[in-house]
Amino acid sequence: PRATRGRRKSAEPPKRKKKAAKEPKAPVQKSKCEEKETLTCEKCPRVFNTRWYLEKHMNVTHRRMQICDKCGKKFVLESELSLHQQTDCEKNIQCVSCNKSFKKLWSLHEHIKIVHGYAEKKFSCEICEKKFYTMAHVRKHMVAHTKDMPFTCETCGKSFKRSMSLKVHSLQHSGEKPFRCENCDERFQYKYQLRSHMSIHIGHKQFMCQWCGKDFNMKQYFDEHMKTHTGEKPFICEICGKSFTSRPNMKRHRRTHTGEKPYPCDVCGQRFRFSNMLKAHKEKCFRVTSP
Repeated sequence: PRATRGRRKSAEPPKRKKKAAKEPKAPVQKSKCEEKETLTCEKCPRVFNTRWYLEKHMNVTHRRMQICDKCGKKFVLESELSLHQQTDCEKNIQCVSCNKSFKKLWSLHEHIKIVHGYAEKKFSCEICEKKFYTMAHVRKHMVAHTKDMPFTCETCGKSFKRSMSLKVHSLQHSGEKPFRCENCDERFQYKYQLRSHMSIHIGHKQFMCQWCGKDFNMKQYFDEHMKTHTGEKPFICEICGKSFTSRPNMKRHRRTHTGEKPYPCDVCGQRFRFSNMLKAHKEKCFRVTSP
């Protein structure tokens, strides 16, 4: 019987050979898979052999953008975000309304809410019940109750001994520049800045244009004026590439890109990009004639 079992076992391999003879189709199926087109992701170097895998990759990887926690800028790849944080993000972020700079995005957001009127005063002083935007502002205000500093800034809670000191301090929140130079229309936030600036207009004007006879007391202004005759425009807008004869003209042009509106109406609070727009607004809406 053992020999018979041995014969049966030795008879089994031929059956396996018959099954193996039916397997040549497998390589054909594999070659069909390999012949499928390769689909490359448009946003990264990954390659896929089916559209389903490509779409899944796009939904999972690239729908979840990498966001910089300092400035809010979005990136597709983590490597791009890392490079940005090491280089560009070290620059300050500016408020387009008043040009004030911030190092953190959340600081800019808080500034916009508080200074430009998008926040509520939810925190109260326990002593006088005066309301403030943040608890930090309440703590600053508390100094007014411990010292002889009765004048408190409603924006940040800082206290002062004199009302004039508070008034001057408030200018840094509003961005207002009430002091205007009568010679060149440049505006300043503080009076001492205007006085310092006025020194350039005092004295003999020693630089005279040979083309039109206009004279200047500073070579800088004389050189800029001469470019209006020569056609030279060395000041270029880095955003759109447009060129200008003077730096002030280039700066005024940049406001069309940044949205900056440095001229506030002292009647209604509306802000304007250029001084002539503010002047026209006041004359039309309030019949106020600007000097």
